Amino acid sequence: MSTRSLQDAIKECLSDDGKISKYEARVIRELIMSDGVVSEEEKRVLEAALNDNQFDEQGFELLSGVLLRSNLK
Repeated sequence: MSTRSLQDAIKECLSDDGKISKYEARVIRELIMSDGVVSEEEKRVLEAALNDNQFDEQGFELLSGVLLRSNLK
């Protein structure tokens, strides 16, 4: 997946209420994992979004888990 598409997806999810819900986080996770690899650029974009607290609690847990698992590989 291109990093630009990931950034666009995050922006679109934030446009309604400023937070990414669990459902929206699932969609983002599927976009990231569609090629089976979490690239360094995807990690960077995801880390920035997580650090900016752009997720509700369940969305944060879901995507921080993706980031954690990708760093363990």
